[in-house]
Amino acid sequence: MKTLKEIYLECEDGNYIESSLYSAYRVKQGLRNDNGTGVKVGLTRICDVVGYRMVKNHKKPIDGQLIYRGYQISDLVRLAKQDEAIHGYEITAFLLIFGRLPKEDELKSFQFTIKHAFNVDLLWQKYQTTNLLNALQIEILKLFGTDEDPETDRLDLRMEKGLSILSSLPLFVFSVYSNQKITAYPLPAGGFAENILWMARNHKPYTQQEARVMDVLLMLHADHGGGNNSTFANVVISSTGTDIYSCISAAIGSLKGPKHGGAAGKVGLQTKLLLETITEETSDQELEELCEKILRREWGDGSGLIYGIGHAIYTKSDPRCQLIKEECRKLASEKGMSTVFETMNRFEKAAVATMKKVKNADVCANVDFYSGFAYAMLGIDQSLYVPLFAISRCAGWVAHHLENRQSNRKLIRPANIYVGEHHEIFEDSTPDPIPGEVEEVILIEA
Repeated sequence: MKTLKEIYLECEDGNYIESSLYSAYRVKQGLRNDNGTGVKVGLTRICDVVGYRMVKNHKKPIDGQLIYRGYQISDLVRLAKQDEAIHGYEITAFLLIFGRLPKEDELKSFQFTIKHAFNVDLLWQKYQTTNLLNALQIEILKLFGTDEDPETDRLDLRMEKGLSILSSLPLFVFSVYSNQKITAYPLPAGGFAENILWMARNHKPYTQQEARVMDVLLMLHADHGGGNNSTFANVVISSTGTDIYSCISAAIGSLKGPKHGGAAGKVGLQTKLLLETITEETSDQELEELCEKILRREWGDGSGLIYGIGHAIYTKSDPRCQLIKEECRKLASEKGMSTVFETMNRFEKAAVATMKKVKNADVCANVDFYSGFAYAMLGIDQSLYVPLFAISRCAGWVAHHLENRQSNRKLIRPANIYVGEHHEIFEDSTPDPIPGEVEEVILIEA
C-alpha cells in the first residue's frame, strides 16, 4: 500500500500553475504591478515608504525616505540623540500608536507602561522548537487565555492589550533564549533599548554608543508601511474583527519567513563569513570577483543572493541603512574596528557595482546589511536578530491594527480565478459555467 506521502508526490502536478497564466488572466503575482510597483490595497496615516517617482510608467530612482506620521526618520533619530537619555524607541512607538509626538509627562507614562504592562505568568516551559519566533507566537496566544475580555472591539482596550504585548515580548524572548524565567525588566532606570541590550548580552556592561546603536536599530525597524508582508498579514486578519493577540501572532509568523524578517539572519551569517574571508588587503577588484561568485552560486550559502543588497522599494538609497551605517562607523571607532568597518563599506560598494554590471540593476544596500554588522559588534547572538526585529516592529503592528479597526471595517477578501480542469462523474451532469470575467479573458487571449 502506498503511503499518503507517495500518493501526494504522484499528484503534485495538480498544484502546478503555468506561469504564463498569471499574465493571461491579468493576475498580479505578489500584489506587484508589471512595472514593479505595489498594487494599491489600502490607505494609512501611519507610515510612508518612498524610494522612487513614477515618470511615464517607469521608476525614477530618488533618495529613499521613511516617514513616520509625517516625520522623516532621520529627524526622529536626530531628535532622540539631542537627549542624553536613550529613549528614541519610546518616542517612536508612542508616535506610531498615538499619532503625535509625546509631551514630557506622556513619554514618562508610556515608558513606565511598556516596562510594567507585561504578563509572563504562564511563561515557563522549555520549548522543543529551536526557533524563538515560534515560541514567541505561543506565548502571545497564551496572553489571550489570561485576558478577561480578549475579544473586545473597543479601541482603547485593544490599545492597552497591544501595549501589554509590546511590554511582554522582550521578556518572552530572553526567557526562552536564556532558559530561565525573566519576570521583570532588569534596569528600572534604563530605557527600553538599554534593557534589551542588557538582557541580550547576559548583563554585560555597555557603553553609551552601544546603547545608542541598539536604540537606533529599534527605531528603524519600528514600522515600514502597511504593505510589508507581516503588517499586511496583521491587517488582513484584523479585518475579520478577531482579537489583537491572533493578529500579532500571525504577523510574527510572517516575519519568520526567509523572504521577510528571516533575511536578517541570512545577513548575519553572510557578515560572519565575510569578516572571516576579506581583509583590508583585499582589493576592490577581488571584492567584485567575490560578489560575482556569490551571484554564480559559487560562494556563500549557494542561494545566488548578496544579502543586504537591494530592496523592493528603495532604489537609490535606503535611509535606514544610511542612519545605522553612521552609528556603526562611530561604534567601530570606539571598538578599534574602523578597518573592519571600511572593509564592509568597500564590500557594499563592490556589491552594488557588481549588481549593475552583471544584472544591470540599480540597487542600494538595505537596512539589513549594516544591521547584521551592528549586532555582531554589539556581541549579540545571530539567533536573536529576527526576534529583536519582532520586538521593534510590534509598535507598528499595534498601530496598523488599531487604524484598521477604526477606519477600514471591510473584510479583506480578494478574488482568485479557477484555472483547473472540469470533470464529469455522471453523463447527465453539467459542469458549472466558467465565470464571465474568465471567458472574457480567454476571448481576449485567443
